[in-house]
Amino acid sequence: MPDSNRLEREIEEILGKIEQFPDARTRRRRSTNRALQQFGTAVSDRLRGFVRQISRFSISQVMLLSFILILGSLFFRRAAPAPMTWVLYAGIILFVSSFAISMFGGGRGGSNGPPKWRGRTVQYQSSAPLSDRLRRWWNSRTRR
Repeated sequence: MPDSNRLEREIEEILGKIEQFPDARTRRRRSTNRALQQFGTAVSDRLRGFVRQISRFSISQVMLLSFILILGSLFFRRAAPAPMTWVLYAGIILFVSSFAISMFGGGRGGSNGPPKWRGRTVQYQSSAPLSDRLRRWWNSRTRR
């Protein structure tokens, strides 16, 4: 008997929620939002993959590529003057940006925390001032 009362209450709750079913405009808005979220997720995933592929190149390799673009555009300027002008501009922009990144940070390097050797953190003892070292030396001499 208690199970049937509970079942009836659950059925009534479900029927009550059906009356509160969202109208067509709300359902359309929800489906539009869901589609936009899926599109944004897809674009984000592709950009993340593209950045992951680009991050495999070092700044020095990008700088070398810019030199090759500049020299190539100068050598092949007579064959195709209009495209080689744009290649020259691209090489100059790439060189300036890679040089700026290498000079002002953003590249790999620098310390990422305390120094480690064989998986253990290395702690350097700071040397005591000269006066303390002399005092210790003098005290060790006078105790003998």
